[in-house]
Amino acid sequence: MKSLLTSIVLLILLFSGCASHPQKQEYKAPRPAWVSNPNMDGKTGAIGVAGRTYDQKESTKRKLAISRALDELTLQQGVKVEMSMSKRDVVDNDVASTHMDVQSSYKAGSTVTAHIQETWQNPLTGELYVWMVMD
Repeated sequence: MKSLLTSIVLLILLFSGCASHPQKQEYKAPRPAWVSNPNMDGKTGAIGVAGRTYDQKESTKRKLAISRALDELTLQQGVKVEMSMSKRDVVDNDVASTHMDVQSSYKAGSTVTAHIQETWQNPLTGELYVWMVMD
């Protein structure tokens, strides 16, 4: 009886160890080609990326991504970019508020003009990608 019980336990362990466990498949959002290659099709371009912002507004995220893409374009053209950011957190009577100031200045002998060619938001991370192309 004892050997029968031991055999049954060993068979259960054997079959449970051989059970297949499906592999988790990671969902990869299809990224546009311009995310990896902003200078495609003979265009001079740059990518600006913005994740979560201090106020969680889509308009703030868009402005930040555009600013970053423009900064990258101007750097490619040899323009000196100076950017300063200041963040101030205030707590008054248990109510918190955050204020952020962003200032940029550009120094160049020529003007850089560009337009937004395309935008894409990563559905997994929520990051916003903006593709700016020189005019």
